[in-house]
Amino acid sequence: MADAVAHRGPDSEGIVTLGPVGLAHRRLAVIDVDDRSNQPMRDGDNWLLFNGAIYNFPELRAELEGLGRHFHTQSDTEVLLHALDQWWTDALPRLRGMFSFVFYDARRQKMLLGRDRFGIKPLCYHLSDRVLLAGSEAKQLLATGLVDSAPDQDMLRRFLEYGHLNFDARSFFVGIKALLPGHLATYDLTTRAFATARWYDLAGEVEPLTIGYDEARERLRALFFDAVRTHHVANVPLGASLSGGVDSSSIAAASASVVGDPGRFPVFTVFHADRRHDERGYAAQVAQRFGYRQVEVPVSLVDYYTPEWLEAFAWSQDQPLPSGSHFNEHALFRAAHEAGVTVMLDGQGSDEYFGGYGEFWLAAQREAVGGGRFGEAWQNFRGRSLTTGDGLPLTLRKYLAAGRQSDRLISPLMAGIWRGGGTDSYTPVAPPTGYKPLSLDELTRTSIPYQLHSQDRNAMQFGIESRVPFLDHRLVEFVMGLPTRFLVGKGWQKLILRDAMDDLPDTVRWRRDKIGFSSPDASFGRDHPDRMAAMIDDALRVLAPLLDVTTLRERIAASARHSLPYDPANFRLISLAAWVRRFAVPL
Repeated sequence: MADAVAHRGPDSEGIVTLGPVGLAHRRLAVIDVDDRSNQPMRDGDNWLLFNGAIYNFPELRAELEGLGRHFHTQSDTEVLLHALDQWWTDALPRLRGMFSFVFYDARRQKMLLGRDRFGIKPLCYHLSDRVLLAGSEAKQLLATGLVDSAPDQDMLRRFLEYGHLNFDARSFFVGIKALLPGHLATYDLTTRAFATARWYDLAGEVEPLTIGYDEARERLRALFFDAVRTHHVANVPLGASLSGGVDSSSIAAASASVVGDPGRFPVFTVFHADRRHDERGYAAQVAQRFGYRQVEVPVSLVDYYTPEWLEAFAWSQDQPLPSGSHFNEHALFRAAHEAGVTVMLDGQGSDEYFGGYGEFWLAAQREAVGGGRFGEAWQNFRGRSLTTGDGLPLTLRKYLAAGRQSDRLISPLMAGIWRGGGTDSYTPVAPPTGYKPLSLDELTRTSIPYQLHSQDRNAMQFGIESRVPFLDHRLVEFVMGLPTRFLVGKGWQKLILRDAMDDLPDTVRWRRDKIGFSSPDASFGRDHPDRMAAMIDDALRVLAPLLDVTTLRERIAASARHSLPYDPANFRLISLAAWVRRFAVPL
């Protein structure tokens, strides 16, 4: 199991066997790099395997010392070990950070497994009447030979038809589940009783705030800068991704108050040959403003669109990819590794509650119109028409059309094609229409769980710890409690974040467009039709036991003849076939 994830922990390996219990750990040393902080870590009868970072560990350590606890390292690992012994499950709400862990009390023969609030760090498990296996990645569990690679066919179908993955505890392997974000599990080795429970519920932590805009802006800025400050706690080199958008640029701005020498804090910008996906100019403005060294990272889809690369991605992710946008992350973290960076800060999470996606603007407008706040709605329509350049008539037409199309979720290419097994007829729930319910759904189910899964695998493949300051729970809870008009207003999305980050160049802060980690999949298919066709043809041969291949071929051919819009299911077919091949999945 340890060998299967050697890439996650290149600095040390620790293996301990305690009768029927085996503990193995691969360490990426970030906080207190001394060998005394290697794992598994022991204190008396207690043992800990821990992945992540506890940002408030100095405060917790001081509290535990006041309770008579003694420490032998300067690590957050030892603080977590004592905290779990002192408070058991009550320790989790005290933690500020990202984490997954297995805590073993040998005296009581009990295990406690835990995962952070948003699932920044992974934890999966297999449970049978004979054994409990747990690890960071599914391939670890498969490596034991106690779990086979039989697929969860319901998950395969959901992925092909809707692009859905990581929505719940199920994985693509029928015998492996994820411990959900904000959950814990207890295991009694004597009775073999296993139980999971939720320890954090974002919806229950958010309270509507009745404060003015100016006060909200200042409190937001203070919380955000503090989140970035704590995410800099490390004894190894740090860097950050910098796309030129407001999220990554805000992290760069806040980091300027923390780093001593900005020249030693590199920022990495991904770009494509396609100028429509090139944000280097915006990123350069930010890097120059704060004196950072900007590293430009070219990404060529021609290089990545190969069976070998797609199988490599399937292996690192333990599941297929929904799009080629993940090639960007891979290239980014590879460049960071080559530059000697061990910790990377990233803007993941902001879009899902500051309202970065188009559906949040629609939700805010529906709330304003439905609530009779027509002046607010009109101001937003007018502002939107100016910020997008669409003009007012087109903005109104797009708003009305979006409402009519809200139920068109399934891939036209894949509808009615499934011929495989499975137990459920999956009908996805339509996205919530209210802003806050939509945000909650994106943070806990439909967006962030998968984004974090992908980011973790891409970073740890190169022995890099990826940190996400925007998912500091105090920051998320505060912003979720603000009135919607503070977040989407005057035609702007992320209004209050843009206002708060007046350190940034106005050309970046008030950008009209949004690109982020885009990837021109459709352009690749258009520019390399023969290569794309060959890869799809190969995928259909692999997936033939699951699909009505004849009808699917006809649809693909018709789509090409009539120049229909690109369907992302094309990439999903190729990616799923690569996953099946790499893991020797029986269909």
